[in-house]
Amino acid sequence: MFKAKIMAVLLFMGLVGLCGVRAIGGPHWSASQADPAQEAWRKEFDDVCSKTQDAMTFSQEELTVLIRRCDDLLPQIEKLDETRKKVYMGRLRMCRGLYAYVLDAKRNEKK
Repeated sequence: MFKAKIMAVLLFMGLVGLCGVRAIGGPHWSASQADPAQEAWRKEFDDVCSKTQDAMTFSQEELTVLIRRCDDLLPQIEKLDETRKKVYMGRLRMCRGLYAYVLDAKRNEKK
């Protein structure tokens, strides 16, 4: 019985080592190992897209700035590998689309 438990633990540790995943805490790759240029666009992306819940409270000028920031992120996202490009491009498109929709609604509201 004791030998079976030891064998199970050793097999688990071996599989964990082969898969490149720590038993606790996820993959070995961390954000601190990422390229600083990649981190800059990601922080900007997170900041821009985190404001969508408050879109209705922004002024037309603030919405215009957010749309421009979304547009500025496009070239950096286009440089990513296909999978990440598809994910981040879709999310950015949704964020920008929401800001543009709210901006149009606010403009029509004033007419």
